[in-house]
Amino acid sequence: MGVKEGMQVLEIGPGTGTFTFAAARRAGDRGHVYTVDIQESIIARLNEKVDRQGIANISAKQASAYELPFLDQFFDRIFMITVLGEIPDKQRALSEFKRVMKDNGLLAIGEFLPDPDYPMRKTVIAWCEGSGFRLSEQFGNLLHYLLLFGMQNN
Repeated sequence: MGVKEGMQVLEIGPGTGTFTFAAARRAGDRGHVYTVDIQESIIARLNEKVDRQGIANISAKQASAYELPFLDQFFDRIFMITVLGEIPDKQRALSEFKRVMKDNGLLAIGEFLPDPDYPMRKTVIAWCEGSGFRLSEQFGNLLHYLLLFGMQNN
């Protein structure tokens, strides 16, 4: 998804932090990765891991995807892996992602089939396009895929 030095990145639903730490390495000392989850226990475990490893460019907090505690047009990249299918009001969440993403930013959505909430690729594309995003790239196959979206007006 092209995370580069100095970028501001948002991850929705970090799980164990596998992708969080990878994004933080790419964002570097001048960038920052913010991650949110609705479950306090997920955030607490991730914060412990961040503290243990002494990583300064990751901030994890409990928040709803419907009401993100960030300024408008703040993020260069927003990503979620096996998360969108679990969000009940997808359009509301996607509208919120659009609010906090820069006009030239990218939204990355990854899914893989073992996930019980696995949505088909065409379904995710329809959800995102219905919320003002446009598909820019796609990777993978039926078992796993990654979709990258920009704003429709770009």
